[in-house]
Amino acid sequence: MKHYIIAKFKDKQDTERLFPEISEFFRGVLKLEGVEGVELHKSNSSRDNRYSLMIVLTLTEKGLEVFDASDIHREWKEIYGPKLESKAIFDCE
Repeated sequence: MKHYIIAKFKDKQDTERLFPEISEFFRGVLKLEGVEGVELHKSNSSRDNRYSLMIVLTLTEKGLEVFDASDIHREWKEIYGPKLESKAIFDCE
């Protein structure tokens, strides 16, 4: 399955400033059982109604459970959650 995390930063500068850090942070998910891949994409648009970042995890069904319960997921929300204006989560095959 694909698990999409689509996020919009409060401060537009955070997209460029934090992208390398967030990319490195999310490489850690590859150590989790059932996580088969991770991709990060920055938006190429500066329009106000666009999101900043898209994180795509390729997971088994068990991998989604493992990710949701992981320290990485908790830390993502604790560290980066306050910097976000909004986010959307979407799962599909």
